[in-house]
Amino acid sequence: MALLTGFVLALALLAWASAKLNADELFILWRAVPFWGWVTAALMWSCTFFLRAVRLRQEWRWKRQVRGSQAMRLVLFHNAAVLLTPLRAGELGYPLLVRQMFGASWQEAMHSLMWLRLQDLMVLGLLALILWPGLPLTWRVLFAIFLCSALLVPRKLILKLLTHRPSWSAKLSPFLHGRSRHSGWWLSLGNWAIKIAVVASLLHAMTPEVMGLSHQRALAGALGGELAALLPVQGPAGLGTYEAGVWLLSGLPLDSAPIFGMAALLVHGFCLAVSLGLAGLYAVLAAWGQPGPHKIDTERLDP
Repeated sequence: MALLTGFVLALALLAWASAKLNADELFILWRAVPFWGWVTAALMWSCTFFLRAVRLRQEWRWKRQVRGSQAMRLVLFHNAAVLLTPLRAGELGYPLLVRQMFGASWQEAMHSLMWLRLQDLMVLGLLALILWPGLPLTWRVLFAIFLCSALLVPRKLILKLLTHRPSWSAKLSPFLHGRSRHSGWWLSLGNWAIKIAVVASLLHAMTPEVMGLSHQRALAGALGGELAALLPVQGPAGLGTYEAGVWLLSGLPLDSAPIFGMAALLVHGFCLAVSLGLAGLYAVLAAWGQPGPHKIDTERLDP
């Protein structure tokens, strides 16, 4: 019911925004990206779900062998729940799905969710330092080196350092559970890097040249949209806050906001369509291939 309510609200907001925009200008912006560009962007965006599914399998392999189809189902449905519900209430879908599919406890599910989100937050934060507008190149290189170095630090070394800080160790021990491999950090980095690159490429292709949107500004704008999506107060699918974040970090002047805002809305709508379309397609295929939604193959889930 929550998903349905969020879906209706998202459609209502999208319809309201479309009524306020010029359809001809939207069409011109859309045509600025060739057909192969949209196809490539859709394929690249789809790859992010593959990376997240691989990371999820590594996260839960300590408990049982997770099939790729199970991991993809959880990733797609959890992502759809987050998109379609306001205030990121869809995050609660992760522990529910994990309990249903893996037989995990509430504590295990919540620790996993918090660890995955902590990973994403740290990776996105370092990417923000690298891509932040106006930052000197020297600092960008230093932050990039620090990011790669941090990803290569062995977990055993981190645990050894924490032994000298008992208070830190007690707080971080639930998250440093050793369930996921070290590559989980690289998978998170790949996910965010691809998403930002796709959005930046589409924004750069759509925006008229007279506005002076460089590749660096486009990357910063894409970063702004992803950072805005983390805000706890926002509507379904982040409509409005996402576009505002894209414009703010792009550094474009105020008079360019209407056209650039429309470009950001088109890119946002495209990414939402791909994400929700994949979830819907998977749901249809899953329903087609199973006798009923109530039947769960628990025997194959056993380790």
